[in-house]
Amino acid sequence: MKYLKKICLIGLLVSFSMYNFAQGDSLNTKSIKPLRFGVKVGVPNIITANAEYVTPLLNNRVAFSIDYMSLSKTIDDTEINFNNFEIGANIYFNKKGKGFYGGISYFSFDGEGTYTDIEFDDNTYGDGTGNIKFNTLNLKLGVKLGRVFFFRLEVGYGFGKIPEYILVTSNTNSQTTEEEIPEIPGIGNSGLPVFNFGVGFGLF
Repeated sequence: MKYLKKICLIGLLVSFSMYNFAQGDSLNTKSIKPLRFGVKVGVPNIITANAEYVTPLLNNRVAFSIDYMSLSKTIDDTEINFNNFEIGANIYFNKKGKGFYGGISYFSFDGEGTYTDIEFDDNTYGDGTGNIKFNTLNLKLGVKLGRVFFFRLEVGYGFGKIPEYILVTSNTNSQTTEEEIPEIPGIGNSGLPVFNFGVGFGLF
């Protein structure tokens, strides 16, 4: 997680610098509410907090975006912890910082599951922990509607190597077993679809 914290810090510094730079050009930039906070729900994000800042670049068309989620849930007696992080840029088609845009981003997913009474390769049973991690490069098309209160819709595809199995290691010894990842339409070894819906507020 150290490199993720560094990326977040760099993103915040860039956004802060752009915000200060924008003050000199401000009436037009302020009118588009360049700093936005919201929530996205969908695939692969599940549910994430989102922040976006529209910079003065290309006449207010370039925006930096950060998404983060940390979630714990129990499914079929398996406790699962999800963490995902996404950072990227959106290029709006008009100079108002809303409407249609194209996006590119780096997405990192990290999940850990705690399994109970699972059968290991030596035919013994016990509790174990399994991890799934993958990164994708996401290309998206989106639309943002509204200024102070807005809606957002994104579709696209994430390119990257997606694991087929989760390696589960016993909590009491070194025994292991593999659990198949449930088949989800559209997800393959080389990538996964991107689809999410978001709402939020524009500030400043």
